[in-house]
Parts: sequence; C-alpha cells; structure tokens
Amino acid sequence: MPGCCTAVSVTSAHPVWSDTPLLHVSSLAHRLPEDYRKPVSAAERTRSNVHGHGRTLILGAAREVFAAKGFKGTSTRDIAKRAQLTEVMIFRHFGTKANLFQEAVITPFTEFMDHYVSDYRSREHGRLSPQQEGIALYTGLFNVLHGERELLLALMSAHEYDELSPESSAQIDAAFDRILVLFEEVVATEAAERQFSDFDLRPTVRAMFAMVLSTALHGDWMGLGKKVSYKRMIDAMTQLTVRGLRVPEGEVPKRNS
Repeated sequence: MPGCCTAVSVTSAHPVWSDTPLLHVSSLAHRLPEDYRKPVSAAERTRSNVHGHGRTLILGAAREVFAAKGFKGTSTRDIAKRAQLTEVMIFRHFGTKANLFQEAVITPFTEFMDHYVSDYRSREHGRLSPQQEGIALYTGLFNVLHGERELLLALMSAHEYDELSPESSAQIDAAFDRILVLFEEVVATEAAERQFSDFDLRPTVRAMFAMVLSTALHGDWMGLGKKVSYKRMIDAMTQLTVRGLRVPEGEVPKRNS
C-alpha cells in the first residue's frame, strides 16, 4: 500500500501521543455543559457593542450553542441568551437561523479545510520514510478534524437530516471533496515515486480518510484516549496503510500445533 505525505502543522495544544483524549484546539475546549460556559461579562459586552462587535459576539455564541445542541435543537433565543444580546440583533445581522449557521459553522469549516490543503501543498515532500510520512499525514488531518469535533458533528447531523439548504450542503460536499483530491494526489505521487502498485487509488484513499475521520469524531466510542492512546491508533492506521497485514496472497496461514 502507498505511503503518505510529510510533516504538517500540529494544531493541538495537547500532543497526539498523549494517553488522554485530545481537547478542542479552538474556542470549544471541551464538550459544553447545559449552561455552556461563563456568560460574557457586561463590561465585555458593552465594550464590544461600542466598537461594533455585536456580530462577533453572536458568531461566537452561535458556534458554542450549535456545537452543544445541534442545528435543529438550537433556537435564536438560545444564542441571544448566550451572547447576552437581543434576538432582534441576530435577525438584523443574519436574517435567519440558517444564515447564522452558514456563517458560524459552515464557512469556518470550509476555510480550515482549505487552509489544511494549502498548508500541506506549501511544504517540501519526499524526505521522510513512508512510515514517517504516513504518521505525519494522519496526525495533521486528525488534529484538524478533532480540533473541530463538536462543530463537525453538528454540521454532519444537519447535513444528514436535510436541515440545510442545497447550497450549504453543496458547500460542505465540496470541502470534503478537496480533502479527498489532496489524498489522491499524495497517494498517487508517493506510489509513483516509491513504485507501489497493485492497489485501487480511489477506494484506498477513501478507506484512509474514513479511518482518520472516524478516529477524530468517534474515538470516545472506541475507548481511544483511555484503553488505547491516539498515538497507537495513528501508528496502527499508518501500519495498515504502508505495509498492510503482510499476508502473502494465496498462502494459507499455518495453524499452531
């Protein structure tokens, strides 16, 4: 199987090799409790409003509430309460809850996906071993996806249950497509340079992406960070990708006597 790519920026404040679950690298440092987090202070709210930052307060509050409750379970009243602003301000700036979800969740998602692709393509490749490059690719993408885990889950739920407009759904699909195109580009290049063969590029790439996506979003279901560290999981994914299970084709394994 092919190797992967070179070192990418590690965005998490906690190393991927830690035996504890990685925490959110953006504003969502952990799964939010029912009352979310400490409300914005009156002084901060006043200062922000004075400088015309009400829109920024609304976007920050929306990201937190959408992550905690999902698209369908969130009301504009919830967001206004979190931001300590009026619903009128939300409608004045965004018009509808769907428009707010677009700007608070979908646009940031597509932007950080595009940033990851751009960051990878700007780096020098071909200096590491297949194992090292595989670990670098999986680690970089894992940190990007895990860092926005709560928002991604809210976004994917809304997408799955047709709660988004066709335009928003198309935007999400396009962002994932760009990542898959990058994977195909990386694997095809590595395969050509290292003379890997006998694999089907497109399904191989999607199997690779499925492994890292499920690890980033659903690692808690699999006991990752507790029974198995994230580092061991990424090492195992890399081993499967680069070397497979090394069972010779057509050979029947011998049983222990």
